[in-house]
Amino acid sequence: MGNTTTKFRKALINGDENLACQIYESNPQLKETLDPNTSYGETYQHNTPLHYAARHGMNRILGTFLFVRDGNPNKRNVHNETSMHLLCMGPQIMISEGALHPRLTRPSEDDCRRADCLQMILKWKGAKLDEGQYERAAIDAVDNKKNTPLHYAAASGMKTCVELLVKHGGDLFAENENKDTPCDCAEKQHHKELALNLESRMVFSRDPEAESIEAEYAALDKKEPYEGLRLQDLRRLKDMLIVESADMLQAPLFTAEALLRAHDWDREKLLEAWMSNPENCCQRSGVQMPTPPPSGYNAWDTLPSPRTPRTTRSSVTSPDENSPSPGDIETAVCDICMCNISVFEDPVDMPCGHDFCRACWEAFLNLKIQEGEAHNIFCPAYDCFQLVPVDIIESVVSKEMDKRYLQFDIKAFVENNPAIKWCPIPGCERAVRLTRQGSNSTGSDTLSFPMLKAPAVDCGKGHLFCWECLGEAHEPCDCQTWKDWLQKISEMKPEELVGVSEAYEDAANCLWLLTNSKPCANCKSPIQKNEGCNHMQCAKCKYDFCWICLEEWKKHSSSTGGYYRCTRYEVIQHVEEQSKEMTVE
Repeated sequence: MGNTTTKFRKALINGDENLACQIYESNPQLKETLDPNTSYGETYQHNTPLHYAARHGMNRILGTFLFVRDGNPNKRNVHNETSMHLLCMGPQIMISEGALHPRLTRPSEDDCRRADCLQMILKWKGAKLDEGQYERAAIDAVDNKKNTPLHYAAASGMKTCVELLVKHGGDLFAENENKDTPCDCAEKQHHKELALNLESRMVFSRDPEAESIEAEYAALDKKEPYEGLRLQDLRRLKDMLIVESADMLQAPLFTAEALLRAHDWDREKLLEAWMSNPENCCQRSGVQMPTPPPSGYNAWDTLPSPRTPRTTRSSVTSPDENSPSPGDIETAVCDICMCNISVFEDPVDMPCGHDFCRACWEAFLNLKIQEGEAHNIFCPAYDCFQLVPVDIIESVVSKEMDKRYLQFDIKAFVENNPAIKWCPIPGCERAVRLTRQGSNSTGSDTLSFPMLKAPAVDCGKGHLFCWECLGEAHEPCDCQTWKDWLQKISEMKPEELVGVSEAYEDAANCLWLLTNSKPCANCKSPIQKNEGCNHMQCAKCKYDFCWICLEEWKKHSSSTGGYYRCTRYEVIQHVEEQSKEMTVE
């Protein structure tokens, strides 16, 4: 019996399903005593027979274990992996311990076989729970690296398995320890079509956390003409607007994004300009006029560059007898460093046709991102105003720099969109968007609040502020009247307010604020200076300015008085005095 058990275990580990079935069917004692949920011990990383059957996609053995021998696919090994994890890994990811002759099939056949196994696991019902329901296979179970089965299926390029997992509610937004979603895993393993499919599903789906929060907002007040947005909500809003505009104009996503940015993210304004003169609209936006997509394609597909691509590694190593020899290949020259661009280097194809090496591209893009110009990067060639596509930026810069680029990109989206404003409270990363009443438009439609000149809005974290002046909420008083009131109380002496009501004490606080602080020259947030030089930086908007004249700090130098004196202020005062004297005369 011991010898039979060992042979059966080896057959499972090696993925030999025929031998495993033969041993199992020919040994009644093994059939009676085998428990597919029993661990094989530390030597085998605490994998069970069910783990190995799933790992190699043995559908006959797996079906027997699940529905005849009461196998439980939620059992975990030393890596915290379930049978579904191992099933979705595929032969290109997994490394089987002790497997002498791993049996690899063609990818399409392996995907179909594993999809059949996955359907069996998804149909499995375990013990009856207290709520009257049955235990089911955990579709979003995470292992020690925080990967779900969907992460592994996407990384393996198994389209059918991915479809099944998504159909049964697999989490598209789940992130592993590297902060990668299943879409990111597919892209890193060069499964481009699968990555695009997952990305489109993410764009048109909602993550559970966002749905629950939005449901709470809707329950509080369904009539509010504004909504508070988190960073992920802003990204989703931007993506939806780009996708819908690309569909409307039959243009690539990058072109649609550039057109929207040039028209303040207002879809109606863009459509009006497009209908008037599409070529002029594209030229002013820094993109080329999109060509009609070929038959069978839609606006989501990246259109090929009209120019002939530079020779790549694949063309050099082509087995074609007529292929040119290395000496006959024309080598491109980088227009920045004037060095030859290696044919073995991945090309960076710009729509305008200018060639630069990857090292110069990376240095140029890093500099632009560090300067905060992420939303408006043009081709580095002289007098070229072609915008650099997002996919080029993401493929050239490092992952850390790409994250900074995305942060600047969202910042530019909000600041250039008149219907969205950041919450002015320091440290708050939320924003508020005006929504059109009676419409579910995802565009950036502006809206004037009915009967209110200075409406108070809430970013969703309880931060109330005035939409118009971004100051303290003062609804229903308009901004100018509020400003006049603050000016009026600033003329009062603090001792005159002693002993009065709480409302007047608030006025005294406002008086102190006006007396002891100055508004930021950029965002108008109050700033107090208690020591140091005249060089100030706003903690909220990071604007650098002079405390004396409130003008931009880069206009100052040693010639204007240095750090502790401002001659610009003295000159301005002198000019104003002369102007008054001339007016009197």
